[in-house]
Amino acid sequence: MRDEPLHSNPSLDDLRAAIDEVDDEILALLWRRAGLAAEVGERKQSSGDAPFYVPSREASIIRRLLEQNQQQRSGRVRLPDAAVHGVFREVIGACLALEHPLSVAFLGPEGTFSHIAATRQFGATAHYQPCANFSQIFSMVERGQVAYGVVPVENTLEGAVTYALDLLAEEGRQAKVCAEVQLEIHHHLFSYASTLSDIRQVISHRQPLAQCRGWLEEHLPRAELIESSSTVEGAHMIVAARDAAEDGGSEGAIDWRHAATIGPYSLVDCCDLSLLQRNIEDQRDNMTRFYVVGDHDSPPSGRDKTALVLSIQDEPGALFSLLRPFAKRDIGLTRIESRPSRKGQWAYLFFIDVEGHRSDPAVADALGEIGQMATVQVRVLGSYPVASPL
Repeated sequence: MRDEPLHSNPSLDDLRAAIDEVDDEILALLWRRAGLAAEVGERKQSSGDAPFYVPSREASIIRRLLEQNQQQRSGRVRLPDAAVHGVFREVIGACLALEHPLSVAFLGPEGTFSHIAATRQFGATAHYQPCANFSQIFSMVERGQVAYGVVPVENTLEGAVTYALDLLAEEGRQAKVCAEVQLEIHHHLFSYASTLSDIRQVISHRQPLAQCRGWLEEHLPRAELIESSSTVEGAHMIVAARDAAEDGGSEGAIDWRHAATIGPYSLVDCCDLSLLQRNIEDQRDNMTRFYVVGDHDSPPSGRDKTALVLSIQDEPGALFSLLRPFAKRDIGLTRIESRPSRKGQWAYLFFIDVEGHRSDPAVADALGEIGQMATVQVRVLGSYPVASPL
């Protein structure tokens, strides 16, 4: 592609024609990339032992492109990193679908933050299966009904998603952590009402209600707060109340004219509620981390983490003994979370994310040392690429 202008003072029509030419070149390159991806898929299928989705390969592609975007020469228009990531995420997803159609389970319904996280990882071309609970996600993955599942494990404000961690730690669990998604959480207010003063009820999942509590107390102090099973369900409850009223049915408990819901911007695609107020979360650095689970983890990408679950008995120095093998090898811990093991009094599980891949010599040595301890049981949940910080 040529970077220089067409001439010193191109007309609007000239610029549009040049854009059309560039679009044609982009499409031709996409065809070429798709053909190469299809050939990769054929090679994998013939070998029979290579997974079609390789998170480390995808991570290395995105990192390389983001680095090029950061280092582009002066005088050229630089795209936002999030835009580069989004465009190539869709390109990778579309090409991956040519290799092997992917099915992905998530905590439904569509439009939830879990659904957004899943599409952020796999793009629009994957087939998405909404699930009613975390247990169903793990079950579908382990039975081969879907290739991957996406589950939230940690929020910067609310802490660990304990039920998901408990399921990961269950004995006999076959699902492996192969990737992570970090999703910025922004909450918006939707309603049929035209002003805040008209709102008397706010319906949403308990976490958005908690994460917007300060805003609600300041702007809607008299509104009744009603919990729903998901953000999308809260919106559907208001829509259903309106439809019932218009059909001559009972008004019910939801006053649709004066009700509002809190949820992600994707609600605009799920219902006809109007966006009344943007970004009503109390904390602007609200982030949720999701695990992608499948029947394999990821090969090394050069910048990885390893998820572990360790079981220890409560005795003096037990936690110190657990952490010392990592500390003396300068292995960083990005998360540590304790949970009762449910196998006896004062027995605990520790969920730990360490920097490095399980195959890295330092990490492998640390795990080997821990494995020699009589009072500790260790299980590797999977190694995965560090998510791009967007």
